[in-house]
Amino acid sequence: MDHDPNEPVNFRYDVVCIISSPELSRKDVPKIREHILRECVGDCLVMGGMKGMIKVHFHTDNPEELFKVLEQYGKFESKAVEDMKKQYEEFKAKKEQEKEKK
Repeated sequence: MDHDPNEPVNFRYDVVCIISSPELSRKDVPKIREHILRECVGDCLVMGGMKGMIKVHFHTDNPEELFKVLEQYGKFESKAVEDMKKQYEEFKAKKEQEKEKK
């Protein structure tokens, strides 16, 4: 997907989720990272893990692609999807309103 260089966000959704499984450990992070990068389009991938769970942060236009990859490794303890484009538009509108009040 081509992105407008003037657009403030590269990908629309900020996804944060936690998967858990008794078999998961920190050692699984590189393997899962590679799987995400191979199957999903996005940026800002940040991951951390410990015995039994892994937390993933990723910016993408298609959160379902990410969920499809992650469900192969464990069950979801939490999923959060934030619309960054909407947040930016709201922030921009608020700034404009503040400017108009001056």
